[in-house]
Amino acid sequence: GDRTKSTKAVVSTQSTGGQCGTGAATGKGAHLVTPKQCAIEQKIVQASCGFDFTLFVSEKGHVFSAGSSECGQLGINDSGEYIDGRKSIFSAITTPGRVHSFFTRDPRTKEVTRIPQVSVRYVSAGQHHCLAISTKNELFTWGFNGHGRLGHKTTEDELIPMRVLFFRPGDPHLSVRTAKCSYGGCFAVNNLGNVFCWGQNQINRLECPYPVPLDDLYGWNVHDIAPGKNHHVITADYSAIAMGKTTMGELGMGPGTKSSSRPDKMHGVDGLKSIQCAAGCAHTLLLVDDSDSEAKKLIDDLDVNHD
Repeated sequence: GDRTKSTKAVVSTQSTGGQCGTGAATGKGAHLVTPKQCAIEQKIVQASCGFDFTLFVSEKGHVFSAGSSECGQLGINDSGEYIDGRKSIFSAITTPGRVHSFFTRDPRTKEVTRIPQVSVRYVSAGQHHCLAISTKNELFTWGFNGHGRLGHKTTEDELIPMRVLFFRPGDPHLSVRTAKCSYGGCFAVNNLGNVFCWGQNQINRLECPYPVPLDDLYGWNVHDIAPGKNHHVITADYSAIAMGKTTMGELGMGPGTKSSSRPDKMHGVDGLKSIQCAAGCAHTLLLVDDSDSEAKKLIDDLDVNHD
């Protein structure tokens, strides 16, 4: 979720890998069927769930992680691997630990340098990879790097948060407004509303280990993007845009719509300002602003099921 009122984090559901961060023992059948408070002393303002791990951001700008670190997704420079007989086992972290350090790598010498006093404002978790945006708008990625989804021009996993050098704070063309992990890659929006993507994007068949512009969205002032596995949703000024597969009407373009790798406007919401968007497995959600009379009229014209 977005940074809102400071609060304690509560979780529920499966915790066989410690991803709920309650400090409880893990193992087969270790499910939480009622919400429990996470074992973090600091106030949490934002969180994101991956496949078998969770990231948290505190009001102090600290990042905490819990769960599996098999691919380095916890950002603690440890995969948790150990040998038990002839088997390789990966241990899980059940109590959220702080991600203490963030780094940059010299592209020529490959020397790794720690960046001091990084304060984080946002995190996003993918299947087994992560990104974080600092308060200075630096972008860091770590974890599984299949298909180059971390944006470092390599395919090697990163066990520590590493700055994506393509983006440069202070340059409006290359400063990050927001970013999200997708199923097989990442998306980022710069301060001018242009979209960049990297990794594997099955919708437009892109596979690139470094950020490239998503030219199909050129000209839109994009505010937010919600990458799903089979479709993506984008909010731009007073329009909502979708692209990808449609099986249940998730593109919002009316009956008879076919799947498309090219973005197009969703029907019925033109003129509405979307505050937030989300893409599920086969459904889409838009949270829109209804603070003015014109917006209320447009919303009233939409079919609403009050049941």
